[in-house]
Amino acid sequence: IGGQNGGLSLYLALKGCKVVCSDYQEPTPRARKLMMHYGVSDLVNYANVDVTDIAHLDNTFNIVAFKSVLGSVGIHKGARGQQRAVNEIYRVLKPNGLLLFAENLNASAAHTFFRKRFVAWGKAWRYLTVQEMKRLTSQFSAFQYETYGYFACFGRSERQKQALSILDRMADPLLSEHHKYIIYGYAKK
Repeated sequence: IGGQNGGLSLYLALKGCKVVCSDYQEPTPRARKLMMHYGVSDLVNYANVDVTDIAHLDNTFNIVAFKSVLGSVGIHKGARGQQRAVNEIYRVLKPNGLLLFAENLNASAAHTFFRKRFVAWGKAWRYLTVQEMKRLTSQFSAFQYETYGYFACFGRSERQKQALSILDRMADPLLSEHHKYIIYGYAKK
């Protein structure tokens, strides 16, 4: 879900998975070129998918994966839309299927302040809290997650982000999960 440029789809296809690379609007030509470059085009189909109304039958997929999708859903459809998206993912997963996710968290007051001033979508994006993510996935039989990162999101260039990620590695054990800006993990149906 949200595979606009194909990154997660490529990862799964390289592992031998048959993949539907999807986005709200069809994935970009860049995604197709990426799959061709790595020789996995035969494992990938492309689709327009509204995650709040997935046009697939119940119990279709072994894995659904996304990165930074729920915040975008929240822009247009609020908290109810985010819950609807997770419910739809649950519906299309086969029994024991896995949701693999990485999502941006609300994080600290500093994150909120700087996102609203320096990130184009920072005022509109509906960032989640750890508690909200737990609530959204409560129908799953298992939910495992980690939180990470405080400093790197303040970098304005890739070079700055990489330098700040060194601070993240040092500070990570000292920070509360509620101050970190990324949550990642899995939920099992």
